[in-house]
Amino acid sequence: MSREDSTRPSGGDSTLLLKPALLVVGTVVAAVVLVFALNGVLAYLGVGAVGPGAPAAQTGGQPATAASNASGGGDGGGGAANTGSVRALPATFSGQKWYSEDLRDQEFAYRDPNAGEEIKFQPKEMNNSTLPENEKRAELVREGRSLFANTSEEMPEHVGNDLSCANCHGGGDLPTTTGMVGQDINLIPLVGTAAGYPEWTGRTERMRDMRQRIMGCFLRSMNSPGSAEGMPAYDSREIQAMESYMVWLNKGTPSSRVPYWRHLEKPEGDEKVPVPEVNPVRGAELYLENCASCHGADGQGIEGQYPPLWGEGSYNDGAGMGRMYTSAAFIREAMPYGAGHTFSNWEDVQDVAGYMNAHKRPHLPRQPKDWAVSGAPDEGIYYDRVQQRHGYDMNPMTKKLMLAGIPIDDSELTEDMIPEDTSRYDQPLRNESVDGSWQTTWIRTYENVGDGTATNQSATNQSATNQSATNQSAITPQAAVTSAIADEESDAAS
Repeated sequence: MSREDSTRPSGGDSTLLLKPALLVVGTVVAAVVLVFALNGVLAYLGVGAVGPGAPAAQTGGQPATAASNASGGGDGGGGAANTGSVRALPATFSGQKWYSEDLRDQEFAYRDPNAGEEIKFQPKEMNNSTLPENEKRAELVREGRSLFANTSEEMPEHVGNDLSCANCHGGGDLPTTTGMVGQDINLIPLVGTAAGYPEWTGRTERMRDMRQRIMGCFLRSMNSPGSAEGMPAYDSREIQAMESYMVWLNKGTPSSRVPYWRHLEKPEGDEKVPVPEVNPVRGAELYLENCASCHGADGQGIEGQYPPLWGEGSYNDGAGMGRMYTSAAFIREAMPYGAGHTFSNWEDVQDVAGYMNAHKRPHLPRQPKDWAVSGAPDEGIYYDRVQQRHGYDMNPMTKKLMLAGIPIDDSELTEDMIPEDTSRYDQPLRNESVDGSWQTTWIRTYENVGDGTATNQSATNQSATNQSATNQSAITPQAAVTSAIADEESDAAS
């Protein structure tokens, strides 16, 4: 072999150099693929990532679990697995969760704005830093605030009584409530309410969104059937503005999270007095002692300060406040205003609620259609089917007042009208006779009563319904609302 041949590398030597290089490269590639695969599995399981590129255990100065909770994940019932920074949604999201729900079992603890361990109640100020950047949206929020605060003055064509949203939700221009409308924790605050919508309502057997809920308040609490134009349309400027204000109040409350101050705490178990045993005659005595100084001995309130509790200017017989345990809960938690919890005894407060809801008030034409499938709850004492279920042919509270000779209209109540012994009215008194029926409490604000018979549909409201239909355009939700809520025809007399 020549010298030239002896200096040339052989094929075998080249292969020996290439194999180790390929082995190293292959090992690195396999390791990278393995890390990516492992991270994919861990992300799917909701566990933190691994490897040199994994996120730090802190997020904005907080542990990943705390940051996730702060954004609404929470532990238990509703949050994703939070052991790492990656959350597996929606697979692990179970639905609604209460903040500090245990406060509901501690008497009035949930009315303390600082009682919660997870969140606390802090009213929001309205300024450029809290309003939406989009000026059109900000304008709607400001307008909505004004409508909530002074509903009967701002929207008289749609309000058939003397009430405004602030009467129940606080604030506004009322000198007797505090803060911005909907932010008074001593009444029924609206803070956090929008997070729970859309929701199911058994009363009309359907899902309802925020606008439909507001329209329902007009229909019932504001008695819109007794107004010139009836209930405002779903796509009206006013309903959009009021929805915008409620959404603005809700900012900061994660979806499907319920603040501990929401809802009313109704009597349960031994606290709940069976409807036939509620004593509205004793309630009349308690009313004079605790309520008449603000709402009047006639229940008509003081204009611009305290709302009427019954009569033509009050909520109609389809409103939530017309139900026994609902109104009792509100009275116990919020009345007298500024001195809530005066009625700590459940029996007392149910007697007062029975007295208040024994009186005449506007009749809602579509009221007999409520709870068409399930039937109205036992507390719905203005409903004919409920009265029959309890063994009466009229509102049992009304019957007891009539037996005692106490007026059920807006006549003034005096001490000498109340019997010395009120204990008799603890009894059901079903078999006692009075001249009345389930229509005894009706005030027909929706029609001009000529011969005293109800047609359950006035020309005014029919015109309003037709006009509303004209303004509906082609919006599908409005058609649903018109069918489910705004139908003025009723089987009330049948």
